[in-house]
Amino acid sequence: MLTRKILLFTVLIILGFNNCFYGQVIRPYNLIYSDNLHGGHTVIGNTLSAAYTTGSGASGIVDTVKMNDFNLSNTGAYNYSKTSIYGNDNSNIQLVDIDGDISTSNSSSAQLNLPAGNNNIVFARLYWGGRITGGMGGPNNINLRTVKFKFNSENYQPITALPTAIDEAFIAGSGIDSVYQAYYDITSFVTSRGSGTYTLADIKAEVGQHSGGGNFAGWAMVVVYENPTIVYSSVRLYDGFLQVYNGGTVISQSIQLNGLNAPANFSLPSDARMTVVTWEGDANLAADIDHPSGDYVKVNGTAVSNTANPSSNFWNGTISKNGSIVNGNRSPEYKNQMGIDIDEVEVGTGYGIVSGTNQVDVEFGTEADQYFPSLFAFSMTTKSPLVELDKIVKDTAIGNEPWQIPNDLLNPNEILTYHITGKNLGSGNALNCVITDTIPGALTFKNGSLKINSPTPGVISGFQTDISGDDYAFWGSTGNRQYVQFFIGSGATTSSGGLLAPNDSVNVQFQCIVPSYANTLNYVTNTARIQGTEQDGITPFVDDATATIGPPGTPLSVKMIYLDAQFDKGQTILNWITEFESNNNRFEIERSFDGVNFAVVGRVEGANNSNQTRYYSFTDPLGTLDQVVYYRLNIINNDEVGYYSKIVAINLNKFSSIQSFSFYPNPFENDLYILTTNLDELDIVIHIYNSFGQLEVSYPIHLQQGKQITRITGLNQLLKGIHIIDISSTEGNNFRYKVIKK
Repeated sequence: MLTRKILLFTVLIILGFNNCFYGQVIRPYNLIYSDNLHGGHTVIGNTLSAAYTTGSGASGIVDTVKMNDFNLSNTGAYNYSKTSIYGNDNSNIQLVDIDGDISTSNSSSAQLNLPAGNNNIVFARLYWGGRITGGMGGPNNINLRTVKFKFNSENYQPITALPTAIDEAFIAGSGIDSVYQAYYDITSFVTSRGSGTYTLADIKAEVGQHSGGGNFAGWAMVVVYENPTIVYSSVRLYDGFLQVYNGGTVISQSIQLNGLNAPANFSLPSDARMTVVTWEGDANLAADIDHPSGDYVKVNGTAVSNTANPSSNFWNGTISKNGSIVNGNRSPEYKNQMGIDIDEVEVGTGYGIVSGTNQVDVEFGTEADQYFPSLFAFSMTTKSPLVELDKIVKDTAIGNEPWQIPNDLLNPNEILTYHITGKNLGSGNALNCVITDTIPGALTFKNGSLKINSPTPGVISGFQTDISGDDYAFWGSTGNRQYVQFFIGSGATTSSGGLLAPNDSVNVQFQCIVPSYANTLNYVTNTARIQGTEQDGITPFVDDATATIGPPGTPLSVKMIYLDAQFDKGQTILNWITEFESNNNRFEIERSFDGVNFAVVGRVEGANNSNQTRYYSFTDPLGTLDQVVYYRLNIINNDEVGYYSKIVAINLNKFSSIQSFSFYPNPFENDLYILTTNLDELDIVIHIYNSFGQLEVSYPIHLQQGKQITRITGLNQLLKGIHIIDISSTEGNNFRYKVIKK
């Protein structure tokens, strides 16, 4: 370390590598690990040196006052963010030795604690370093590159880093001293062992006292792990070697970390963790009245800080996690490391890291110090996407008749346009996005109508062909099911979906043709579905959107051409005929005695899929009831979705001649027919009311005995919409029925 009183040499001393007095990049930062996984990273390590009062190693006496002095009062001797009044400059620094092994000259340990459950180690790298004087490295730096390493009570194993896996920086003002770090891949070593105590020994470092900066030694280990119980995260590791040295003048030095690719807009600071390893930070060298910035690191322009690491003295010799000194997992365990910083901070908010951030700007500054940044590690929680789909259908009637205009009802032979839109409202990316929509069985897909609209990302907007494999949409079938499919999102291909980033939108459409036998009492409904995976590529997401056109009643998926009820010998016989069925599971027969509250009284199996005329019947034993009984069919498809038919009525009043009645066609244009079954001749009056209960027209009718069809004409003056028919007879009975004029 350098104090403000140190005079700078004016002569550059060459130690086999090119350095200068002022801060510089010794080895540029590179991305050494990048993956998205269920898991994260952790960094452990320890100092290998301490301030001693006498002796060295296990037999010496550590100056625990200096090593454990840590104060955040920012008053008195601890002002200007100093966290200690002691540093390794002018201290008697010796190497510590914890293992009692005569074969090693120094050692320290740290505990690796992985999450509970099954952990798979995917990356681990060991770093060690210290201050040396000229000649200590040996031939080709073999002494610096070789250490011993062990797990728990196992024997030590020698580790020798490659000649290229060592970084050195000259310490200005020291004569012939330098700082180094070496590194070595230990993935296989940690994989076979996992959680436990790791000990590093026999590091090469200078000891004793210096007035031009102190001695130090230490080590760190970064581990990336997978664990299926941990949230999916993006993990990025960078390492390099910098010299940040003020040289008597306040300086700053900036680097860029590329390839971060932040997966989300974070809502909590803990959603993104950053761990940094730096050599030679001083707790007693911080800011002063003239230089308030002190020793700092900025991420995207914001000074990083927490409780244990003030913004103007971030490099203060701590091993900390989220503002707390790490305790209980190291030997020896000091508060002031006097040579190494291992600090984890939460950077999910406040540091400009948002979804898609690929580059992080890091600035180091110092007012009076000299330190050497090494490792940066990020674990960023991947947020779930929230893709919401919407769907609408609009009719485009064809023809010149007044009723053949768009009216949100089904008209024969008209074209329906389905619009499907959606947006990723979440803070995570949605992958492999595919939209599928099943064509209702009674409709005909309109060839050439597939279209992708802007701003759907990743695909070429415009009309698509109906053929699979040549663009981003197609029309296909499987069994009796016809469908359309769209591949959307950045990176989509002609056979797979792409990525929808947060706030990305989609907009697609297609058309269908209504069959000639449809009427405005029918309706069709179908559901579009978007599906894909979250950012782990495994966890699925799905959202549906349904569009319906036509009033609730008879679905177009079953074309029913006849429904009637007759009463004979104490039982009602319902008969109905279909000409088309699609996905039709069954008919549930419902009965009511008031026309409002219905209950299921039986079921008849449907044909599932059929293009043939089919005849159905159901018998309901009623006995000798004396009232009107109402029936309807609940037509239930294979997805357990039900749709109601029209209501038919049976009059069991022994004093009433009208046994049953219904009106057709419904809806009607100008003429309306009433089908009645009577025991005797009877006079009735048909009153027609509008939906507001206002009487519009009345017709007296004389009914003959038996089954009779009566034509009611002259209804062209009625307005389009819902009308209520009320039948009153000379016997004093009343019946009501709802019809629609189109």
